[in-house]
Amino acid sequence: MKRIGILFIVMGLIVSCTNVKESKEFKELQAQRDSLLMRSAGSESEAMEMMAVISEVEANFAQIREAEKYISTQSVQSGEMSQDTKDRVSENFKMINEILQRNKQQLAELNKKQSGSSNEIVSLKNTISRLNNEMKESTSRLAELQTELAQKDEQIVRLSQDVTALATEAEQQSVTIQEQDRMLNTAYYVFGTASELKDQKILSGGFLQQTRVLQDTFNKDYFLQIDVRDVTDIPLYVPKAKLWSTHPEGTYELVKGDDGNLVFHITDTQRFWSLTKYLIVEVQ
Repeated sequence: MKRIGILFIVMGLIVSCTNVKESKEFKELQAQRDSLLMRSAGSESEAMEMMAVISEVEANFAQIREAEKYISTQSVQSGEMSQDTKDRVSENFKMINEILQRNKQQLAELNKKQSGSSNEIVSLKNTISRLNNEMKESTSRLAELQTELAQKDEQIVRLSQDVTALATEAEQQSVTIQEQDRMLNTAYYVFGTASELKDQKILSGGFLQQTRVLQDTFNKDYFLQIDVRDVTDIPLYVPKAKLWSTHPEGTYELVKGDDGNLVFHITDTQRFWSLTKYLIVEVQ
């Protein structure tokens, strides 16, 4: 939504410049408009692709629930199952395993896309999280059903091993995805005077020596860890500051508060942290 708002502002400025169509400002605004249109179209296309996959996964889960209902009914029946029933139960288990394997692959792709997507696509996070939970619940339910059926037929016991392995793999995959997501969105920042930063071997330099960042030797324990999805404003508590780490232009700004002190404000989170995960600010 923010990108669409910016697009309307840029288009409004273009209209206001109609009397100076050959000016440098007009051409720059046109270029910004075209860029925003392309990025908006790309996000919509990505969202449509993800929604199509989500619809397929949900349809697969509906099919699994129908098969589970049949297996559950058979598991509580008294007496030995007929051969025809055994065959049908086995076919249902085989079908569920195949569907779960497909869903597992599709969910892995959705998790990967969601982790690196733009703000618009992140709005699908709750749906993807729900599908991840349903994946774990389905494998857990199947394990319980097969435990019951194992008491009636050795053939079902062998099938339960496959489902148990799949449940373990799904749990491990979920843990791995969560850890990867945490690492992808973790960054570090530090601010201090020149002498403080030099004491921690973050900056070097001195009399007649150019100040520079010592990336290979600085004390990383001196930095504060943040989740880049949650933190966009860092109060500096001073009226003057200088950025030393390397970040793309136009992705941040130093904003002066009512008390005259600065706040380091990140305007484009994804691009700001693309070059380094360490933010270094010297305060004066």
